[in-house]
Amino acid sequence: MAKKSQKQPKIVYYTDELNDDFAGTKINTKVVDSKFKYIHKGPVWTFFANVVYYLLVVPMAWLYLKILRVKYVNAKTLKTFKRKKIRYFMYGNHTSFCVDAFSPNILSLPTRNKIIVGADTVSIKGIKTLVQMLGAVPTPSSMNGMRDFSKAIDYYHSRYNISIYPEAHIWPFYNGVRNFVDSSFLYPVKHNSPVIALFTAYSKPKGLFSCFRKANITVYVSDPIYPNLELGKKEAQKELRDKVYNFMKECSEKYSTHTVIEYKHISEKPIENQ
Repeated sequence: MAKKSQKQPKIVYYTDELNDDFAGTKINTKVVDSKFKYIHKGPVWTFFANVVYYLLVVPMAWLYLKILRVKYVNAKTLKTFKRKKIRYFMYGNHTSFCVDAFSPNILSLPTRNKIIVGADTVSIKGIKTLVQMLGAVPTPSSMNGMRDFSKAIDYYHSRYNISIYPEAHIWPFYNGVRNFVDSSFLYPVKHNSPVIALFTAYSKPKGLFSCFRKANITVYVSDPIYPNLELGKKEAQKELRDKVYNFMKECSEKYSTHTVIEYKHISEKPIENQ
């Protein structure tokens, strides 16, 4: 009997590693500038935000990740932070809409997590307030919004953990690590706060109902990475970025072994298909 051939991965061509986005949301992004209200301190807002977060997003995230059978490796490294109520920043590779949104929330419990998102997340009509209550903090699309954005990061970091995806754009099921700049590492240096790197890896699905899953999903959690304040701010940012990148790179080479979507530069596309 002939051996059944394996399904070939879908091929996606990219032109710009830093800026191409394959999330497929097609949202009409609104301007986020100095008029955007970043910080909400009112008791009514706080009450409903906690209700929405703990009674809606946490159960939904837990159930969704259980259905996908997402596993976490080295999550125990966060226990000391939780016991001592130390706030930290999480940096992850950006390869899934829901897993990337939910994993930091679950890892952060019982502390709430804030997630830095693109302006498109708060551009969907009717849900801007909801996504903010769920923890979304949009990056400004106009430079005159940077001051308020930075103030919001300072305010929220004193109360919550904050997760950031330095690759910025989603490449679903990507096995590797894309290059990213060090600008987002300003915040842990500024606050002398620990950093936790996360890497979501994809391996060949096995076990019960494996035919219904595109890949097994495992999130690897780094040991704490601390900013070196003996360096200048820019040098400390770069060092943090490099340590996070190297952790992700090592995980990608060791653990992300199953290709669901293969990403190739446009220069590799056959001429007749261009």
